[in-house]
This record gives sequence, C-alpha cells and structure tokens, in this order.
Amino acid sequence: MLAQAALLLHAAIETPAAVTFLFFPEKQLSTAAAAGRAVPLETALVLQNLGGLLAASVALSLVLAVWGTPPHLSHSLRGALCLCLAIYHLFPARRAYLRRRHAIGTKGAVGNTLGGPAVHLAVHAACLVLLTSAGIRENPFQIFRIKIADLE
Repeated sequence: MLAQAALLLHAAIETPAAVTFLFFPEKQLSTAAAAGRAVPLETALVLQNLGGLLAASVALSLVLAVWGTPPHLSHSLRGALCLCLAIYHLFPARRAYLRRRHAIGTKGAVGNTLGGPAVHLAVHAACLVLLTSAGIRENPFQIFRIKIADLE
C-alpha cells in the first residue's frame, strides 16, 4: 500500500513537470524566459529528453501502482524501482534548494513555474522520503532471489 501511494505521488508530481519540459522548455531557464526569447535548439532538445524520461517514469509508476506487481515479478522489484525514483528526487530537490539559496530564477514567470522553488523543494523532499520508505519496506535486497520456476 505504501509503495502504491509513493508511486502515485511520483506520477502526480512528475506529470506536470514532464509536460513543461516537453512542451515549454524555455520555462525551465530563467535567463531565456526573462529575456523573452526562445532557448537554443540544442538546449531545448536536452530539456525535452528529460521530459521524455519523466514521462516514461510516470508511465512505469502508474503501471505498477494501478495494476500492481505482475505475478512473475517480486514485490522487491517494485521496492527497487521506488528506491531508484527516490534517488532521482534528490536532484530536483537539490536544484530547488540551490535556486532558493542563490535566488536563481525566483522572480517573474519562471519563479512561479509549477509553484516555484519553495514548492519544488517541499514536494521533492516528500517524494524522496515516501519512495525511500516504500522501497525499504518492499525489501528490494531480495530482488535476485527469483526462482526460474517463478518465471514460467
């Protein structure tokens, strides 16, 4: 149940982020947004790659949260996924913390994108704690103890 809640929270938080990175990459860069200009194509493509990765993590989270763990996979695999997603949430939390600390992109439209740095920090910290707790509870260290007979 904890893993399901953690995976659903990840999906809820990262869906708007994926949309923003995919369709409005300029909102992620304070200098481009403040100047009212488009971001360089290469930068936009890198940001859109991140959006695609976020969308894939949302899809996987929803599959495991809504349909549960398939019979041929152990719950420890779901736990390992939760821990992997927790590691991811360290980085946007760090970005939000540094944006607040150094006042990077905290004003104007960029400062309010998806709630701004303060909201990002709180949300990603919550995801980090919940996903880590769920991952540990699911006992991912048993992941390689799957028997061949279980796969048939």
